[in-house]
Parts: sequence; structure tokens; C-alpha cells
Amino acid sequence: MTTMTITIDDRARLVMAVLAASDWPNEEQKQLTHAVHPHAKQTRHFVQKYKYHEAVRGVNQALLNGVTVAELFSTAMRCAWPTFEPLEPLPHLLKIERWARSLADFEHDTNIVESFWQKHTDDWQTAVAALTAIFHGGQTTAFLKKLTRSAIGPQLVIMPNLVYPALTPVLASNQDAIYLLLPPLKAVGESPPWPYDEDPAQVVATTCQELAVRLMADHLAALDKGHRELFRHAATTLCLEAHFDAAEAQAYLLRAKKEHHLPDLPWVVERLLLYLDGDLPELVGIFT
Repeated sequence: MTTMTITIDDRARLVMAVLAASDWPNEEQKQLTHAVHPHAKQTRHFVQKYKYHEAVRGVNQALLNGVTVAELFSTAMRCAWPTFEPLEPLPHLLKIERWARSLADFEHDTNIVESFWQKHTDDWQTAVAALTAIFHGGQTTAFLKKLTRSAIGPQLVIMPNLVYPALTPVLASNQDAIYLLLPPLKAVGESPPWPYDEDPAQVVATTCQELAVRLMADHLAALDKGHRELFRHAATTLCLEAHFDAAEAQAYLLRAKKEHHLPDLPWVVERLLLYLDGDLPELVGIFT
């Protein structure tokens, strides 16, 4: 990867708004009762009268058919704003081009840019500023470059997601970049979500968990699920050490070892360090 950028992309933000009008928020609450960001509530209120729009009905049907939100976001990111004309091949999904065109209609019919987003600029800029401050030193990017053993790769883009999905990060992609759509930090119970700068280490840990696995997918394909899980937490441990210090890394290691029942995690961390230093030629070697 060449750089890591923190930004707002209106294509992704529009899909978030469509999700807000869809059945997604109710289904998400069935999975886990939780508070949502105030802007998510405001967005959902704004788009409620469009819940029967073709773009929203398309999302509901796609989700019922097993389409993932990552595939929906990736579709939008492969189209032009605001026409949503495809700029490259879209995911191989039924009626996906028709749905992409319906996004342009949703943007036009709701007039969401002028009638809503422009009134909530501060919410988004505050989130961008917090994430920019967390990643400004470039330590996470440098770690991922070392992990992939490549100075050139996909552009990495992190975008705050103040709407939906509210529980999990989403990775979307096009031919130029990987986009990590990052929700705010979940608080305890139904308390309001914490701002990103409330816990920078958690933001970096989540980012590394998602991107390390994605960037190393080809290397991980030969490993079983248990080994991939060990790799994810080992990479995150060393990323935290690179970004912060050994104390932060050790705290994460001990927590992950206990919470995820990974007694071999300290050993895998040491082995992954050998791989990063070039003493192991192949990633699978960290488990042998």
C-alpha cells in the first residue's frame, strides 16, 4: 500500500443512508441491542419516508438473498458519483447494475446532500479529525507494509461510519483502493457510542485486525480457521507495539489470549516477529 487516507466518500455515505431506510437497523438490533450514533438516528428519521424506494427495496431483497453489506458498498465504490455509472466491473450479483442506478435516483429523490448532509458537516469532520490524529504518524501503514513485504499495493482508505452498519467494520474495494468503513467505538450496554479518540488503541487494533487479514488473504488461504485467528491477533499485537509501545501490545496480547482462549498466542507473536524480520521466508512457517 502506498498511503493511508482518512476521508469521507459520498458513495459510501449514500449506501449508509439507504441501509438506514432499510430493514437493516431492526435486524441489527435483533442481533444485539445497542445504542447508535446520534447521526444514525437523525439519518434514519430523514430517510424514513423513502423506505419503499427502489434502492431500499433492492437492499432488503439483496440481504435476504445472502448478499453482504461489503458487496453492496463495493458496488457503490466501483461507480461514479453521483450518477453511479459503473467505472469498472461490479461484483457478480443478480440485478446489481439496476441497483447501482437506483442509488443515483435515491440521491436525487432525497436531495440528501443539500437537505441533510450539509447540515451535519460538523459530525463528519469531527470524526475525520479524530481518525486523522490517531493515524497521522504513519506507524500502522509502515507496519502493514512490513507485514506484506511490499512498498506498493492498494491505497488504504479509512472512512468513519456514523450510520450503518453500527456494530461491525466493513471492507469494501475497487480496483484502486481498499476502504475500511469504521463505526464508532461501542460503549457499555446501551450507552452512546464513544468518539474515536476515546480509545485510540482500540481504533488501531480494529483497523489492523481488518486490514492485516485482507492484505494477507493469499498467504492465509492455506491455513485453517484456528491459525488464521491466531495470525489476526498476533498481527494486531505487533501492530499495537509499532504504533504505541510494548505495554499496549502486552495488554492486548493478554486480553486476547484470555478472551479468545488462545494459549499459543505469545508463541505465535514471537514467530510472526521472526517473519517480519525476514528470518522466516513464508508466513505458514510461523506455525511450525
